Amino acid sequence: MIYVIGDIHGNKEKYDEMLTKLSPKDTDAVFVLGDVIDVGEDSVEILKDMMYRANIYPVLGEHEYMAKKILPLIMNAKSLDEAKDMLEGDDKADLDKWLSMKSKKTISDFLSLNEEDKESIIDYLSEFQPFEEVEAGGKTFVLAHAGIDNFEDGKALDDYSEEDFVFAKTDYSKVYFKNKYLITGHTPTVAINQKFMGKVYSKNGHIALDCGAAYGGKLAAICLDALKLTYC
Repeated sequence: MIYVIGDIHGNKEKYDEMLTKLSPKDTDAVFVLGDVIDVGEDSVEILKDMMYRANIYPVLGEHEYMAKKILPLIMNAKSLDEAKDMLEGDDKADLDKWLSMKSKKTISDFLSLNEEDKESIIDYLSEFQPFEEVEAGGKTFVLAHAGIDNFEDGKALDDYSEEDFVFAKTDYSKVYFKNKYLITGHTPTVAINQKFMGKVYSKNGHIALDCGAAYGGKLAAICLDALKLTYC
C-alpha cells in the first residue's frame, strides 16, 4: 500500500494517531507531504521519529526549505538570540522570514540537541524530495507540497526548480495533467472551497490534503491504492 499524509505542522499527537490508524506494514510506503515542522510544539520530535522509519518518504515543504537553509548556519548557537546575532544580510533576513512562519519552538528545540543529533536532523532535511511520482491502483500520482509553479504542459518534472514545488500557488480550477493526479498540501482546503472545510478536496485532477491540522483542524491521509481517506 502507498499512503500520503498531509501537513503535520509539529502536531505529534495527530501524527502518532494517524500512524496508528494507518498501521503501515514495513513493505508499505508512507509519503509525508511537507510542512512537517513549525506552528506546533513537537517538530523536532516528529523529525526524529520519521528519520528512523525506513518506509517514510518525506516531501519538501516551505518550512523544511527554510530549515535546511538556516539550521546549518546556527547549529553552534546556544540560544535563539545568539543565533540572531550570528547572521547578517540575506541569512538574517531568511531567519527573520522563517521566524515569521512560527518556527521559534522548532529552532529552540533544535539548539537544545547535542551535536550528533543536530547533524542528523540537518542530514535528514537534505533527504526531503521536492516531488515524488508514484503509481498505485493503476493510476499515476505526482506529489508536491505546494503544487507546480510556472507549469508548462509536457515539461519534465525534473526541469522545474525546487522552489517551483515548494512555494507554488496552485490553480485548483485547472487540470494540470491529463493522465495523472496532482496531490498537494500547503493550501488549506477551506481556502480552495468553503464546502471542503475539514475535508480533502478532490476535483479537476487534484487531491488537496491540508485540512488545517496546524490550526485545530484535521490531519488527513489517503491510501492511493484504493483512494481511501483517513482523518484524525
